[in-house]
Amino acid sequence: MRRHSLTAVTLLLLSAGIVRADESIPEITLAGGRFAPAQVVVPAHTAFKVRVTNAGTAAIEFESFELHRERVVLPGESITVFMPPLAPGTYPFFDDFHRDTPEGAIVAR
Repeated sequence: MRRHSLTAVTLLLLSAGIVRADESIPEITLAGGRFAPAQVVVPAHTAFKVRVTNAGTAAIEFESFELHRERVVLPGESITVFMPPLAPGTYPFFDDFHRDTPEGAIVAR
């Protein structure tokens, strides 16, 4: 059986359009009572993932009514949230466990 190197497999996937070379996961961190960055811009009409990290000492709940997402993130942990293709617009998110935390937003352009 012939084995392909990781580079050859990656090139094959890239050429087939299965993986994009510029694909990166936007990251949002909650630290010090604030989301950073407070706004993440993503391409409209394209499914994507976002990584949410809780740098605090208490659990948080990453929530968005508009995105229909609600995920608990334990202290010191990160989660990956899968998002559907979004129409152009602004989609707020917040920490439902700490409502005094300023909201953030995902902006689809």
